[in-house]
Amino acid sequence: MKLKNILSWFALLFGEALIISAFILFRGDLTDNILILNIIVTTIIYCLFFIDILIPWVNFSDKSQRKVGSLGVRWFFTWLYVILAISAMVICNTTFDLIFSTQLIIHGALFFLLLLGLIAAIQTSDKIKEVFIQENANRNGIVEMREAIKQLKDKMIDASELPEYFISRINTFEDNIRFISPTNNEVAYELEHLFSNTINDISYAISNYSMNEKAIESNLKKCERIYQKRKQTQSN
Repeated sequence: MKLKNILSWFALLFGEALIISAFILFRGDLTDNILILNIIVTTIIYCLFFIDILIPWVNFSDKSQRKVGSLGVRWFFTWLYVILAISAMVICNTTFDLIFSTQLIIHGALFFLLLLGLIAAIQTSDKIKEVFIQENANRNGIVEMREAIKQLKDKMIDASELPEYFISRINTFEDNIRFISPTNNEVAYELEHLFSNTINDISYAISNYSMNEKAIESNLKKCERIYQKRKQTQSN
């Protein structure tokens, strides 16, 4: 265990010991059950804030950053619970001097509110990850198209006597792909995959361009048609 983790856990336990000691020393006329209830509530509040020291907000291995995206929801409910819980402890034990069972119900209701907030934060976190995965899936086909063009251009370096019109059309494909937006359309996925496969066919053929010129020209026209269809394909 890293020194930082050891010190963090030590600080957590030391802080908890201070909380318990303070309640015992300054308990006044609190009954044992109310004293324990207040210690538990205060411990929950203390842990809510301290837990972010033990567990960092940012996990760099998680590219979706789902935890950071849900911080707003979690902190809203955390602060709401903290304010209401502290207010309830002060009011219940000073202004109204309520009995234990009543205080238990009040703090139980507030803790239930906190749980709802944590559930909402988890759902938000899961939704962020779901959107991230979907966006990556939407981009995969376009990335595949770019990679196919890149591999073709790498082969063009070694191919001799390529006509200028061919080089120009490949450069145009490379430029035009930048204007394609990711979509969640199944037809778009198929067009992207078909475009990549056709470009790969061209890559295999340019090693003997003069012999395969007709097939290459046919595939170039096919790529142009695929590109136009893909450009017009929108998200569902």
